[in-house]
Amino acid sequence: MTPESTTGLRVASLSDLAEREPFAAKVSGVDLVLILRGNDVSALYGRCAHRGALMADGHVDGDVLVCTVHGWRYAVDTGVSPVNPSVALTKFPAWVSDDSVYVDRSTLTEFAEANSQTYDDDGYQGAWIKPADTAEEPFVTHTSPTSAGSPTQELNHCDC
Repeated sequence: MTPESTTGLRVASLSDLAEREPFAAKVSGVDLVLILRGNDVSALYGRCAHRGALMADGHVDGDVLVCTVHGWRYAVDTGVSPVNPSVALTKFPAWVSDDSVYVDRSTLTEFAEANSQTYDDDGYQGAWIKPADTAEEPFVTHTSPTSAGSPTQELNHCDC
């Protein structure tokens, strides 16, 4: 996309982005994560599909953006999870002009209207998804890869 083919919203200065380092932006109430890759910038929805953590707090491993909280992974160029392609972060059309990074205004507006942002900023992460929405939640810890596996309800239990 180019500024000539669409109407853009300026979301950041290119000089603020570091190569392959997640960068947080909030535009029209929507959290974004920007990732500079050479001459290209990926603009993805900035909240993890799993628990809503800020993806800008994550890191890039090869071509994958990794959520720091539980290790969920998304392709930097598409937002699609390589582990489960049915899970994805929305990718917004983005481009660079001079020292500015832009995203497509209409795409962002449509996303904001269709996806209410339920995260209230408390100065750090804001509210995550309510913990009562999964049976496993009381048993989930933040040990990243070591917490991967079977849901608690499927494990053998000992009534010792």
